[in-house]
Amino acid sequence: MSLRARLALFLALSIGLALLFQGALSYLAFKRLLEADLDRSLLFFVGALSEGRRPPRGEFAFRLVRGEEAHQSPNFPDWPRLTPGAYWREGWRVLVLEVPGGTLTVARYDPGAVAALQSFRLALLGTGGALTLLFALLASRVAQVALRPLSRLTEVARRVADSGDLSHRVEAKGSGELKALAESFNHMLERLQAFLDRERRFTRDAAHELRTPVAAALAQVEGAEAGYLPKEEALQAAKEELLRMKRLVEALLVLAREGRVERVGLDLAALARQEAEAFRVPYRGPEALPFLGDPLLLAQALRNLLQNARLHGEGRGVEVALREEGQEAVLEVRDQGPGMPEEALKEAGRPFFRASRKPGEGLGLSVAQKVAEAHGGRLELLANRPSGLVARLRLPLPTGGASGPP
Repeated sequence: MSLRARLALFLALSIGLALLFQGALSYLAFKRLLEADLDRSLLFFVGALSEGRRPPRGEFAFRLVRGEEAHQSPNFPDWPRLTPGAYWREGWRVLVLEVPGGTLTVARYDPGAVAALQSFRLALLGTGGALTLLFALLASRVAQVALRPLSRLTEVARRVADSGDLSHRVEAKGSGELKALAESFNHMLERLQAFLDRERRFTRDAAHELRTPVAAALAQVEGAEAGYLPKEEALQAAKEELLRMKRLVEALLVLAREGRVERVGLDLAALARQEAEAFRVPYRGPEALPFLGDPLLLAQALRNLLQNARLHGEGRGVEVALREEGQEAVLEVRDQGPGMPEEALKEAGRPFFRASRKPGEGLGLSVAQKVAEAHGGRLELLANRPSGLVARLRLPLPTGGASGPP
């Protein structure tokens, strides 16, 4: 069953139940009014009997039972003895009253009242059924109009699935949740389109970058086999190309992890100090800083920033600094090299982007940025004054008092 049919059925049932409830209340109210009027006439009849007056108009009957003796009017129906209370019996309204020594049963025959109750029931059922059917048709139309944005979204989703074209968009009309759903769907398509564009560009660049060292290593080996190059020289050149390809593959693997990190307790200050000592550069910061993160990825990101400072910053004035700013740990690498142009700072985090012609894979800053994002942070590239570059990793500190390694 379609969503439109389910919604229309739900609305029709809700309205039908509401009409049924209202009809039941109306019927009970009408019945009580009718019974109260008949009961008053029966009590008036009892008063007339006790005083010997003329009974009210209508067909009345009575039966007085005291012990084994019973007195009744000629028209009293052949009923068994009833307990005190009020009853409907075969078109008669009956009251059974307790009197000294026995019971008094009075009854009034009023087929018009019974017919009125029956007609009222039929009218309620007829009008309720007709209104429920009418509201069901109206609910179906309302559901069709209300779900029209959802139908458009379904149609666009079907076209995207059939064609693979992510340029389709849903026209966001109206207001409320369905408009928000259409806007969210369009935003999702935009994100998917951007993701696929980045993946295509990344795959194309990765294939090109991996092809270069493979071709260079193969050329060295073939040159040595043909006798054009000394074997030692060809072996060393091929090794360098293979090492370059190894670095490329490792960086590509980091970029392909898509934010999946294994968080463990670690000392971020010890990690930064260790990498600074490995590159023989000074470290400024606290002795210890507890953190939750992936130590291998964080070390790789910091190592890439230091290698970038050594290569493109010409190794001048390189230092590692760590500090706390609010709820963030700020880990940065400074250098006093030539720096980067402003327009290059905006593109430096893109894979395979190179701001200079110096050797490199163009993945160091991309990896650092990916590692920061995987930890919920970001990479900032700022100009150092008067010259150089500041590469800053902003990483959110753990809440709840996480501690470092024992």
